[in-house]
Amino acid sequence: MKRVRLSARLQALADLIEDGASVIDVGSDHGLLPVHLAQKGIAKKIIASDISAASLSAARRSGTTYGVTDDISFFVTPGLDGIKPTDVDTIVIAGMGGETIVSILQDALWVNRLSMNLILQPQSKRNILFRYLYNNEYDILKIIPVTDNKKQYIVIQVRGKEAI
Repeated sequence: MKRVRLSARLQALADLIEDGASVIDVGSDHGLLPVHLAQKGIAKKIIASDISAASLSAARRSGTTYGVTDDISFFVTPGLDGIKPTDVDTIVIAGMGGETIVSILQDALWVNRLSMNLILQPQSKRNILFRYLYNNEYDILKIIPVTDNKKQYIVIQVRGKEAI
């Protein structure tokens, strides 16, 4: 089977996903992260989602190219719409602006109440994202700087507060 190679940025995301996790990659784009998780057997459940069918078709093509289509569920949905708290324990939101990540989190408040493992990678407006995380009592576990193709990124691992 052909093996996917992740960029440094995507590898930094993958490194924060625990074995046996149930993962959603929001805005999956090309779907290489879900493909990697499937090939390595890291996650027990993998969802690739994107806002439009056209966008998600690239992820589906990657699944086909790498022979793991049956191991990934593909959903056309904005953000976490239609995803239930019992569907996942790890949420990856990467490759979009901080304000877009905040909007996705605001539309799914259960994420914070259930202490989900969130792996975030804002492309811009980091300050908006950090302010939101602070104001909503998320615990920032790790901030990882990544250089990929001569560009600087940060990957942020956070957890919501435990439900009482």
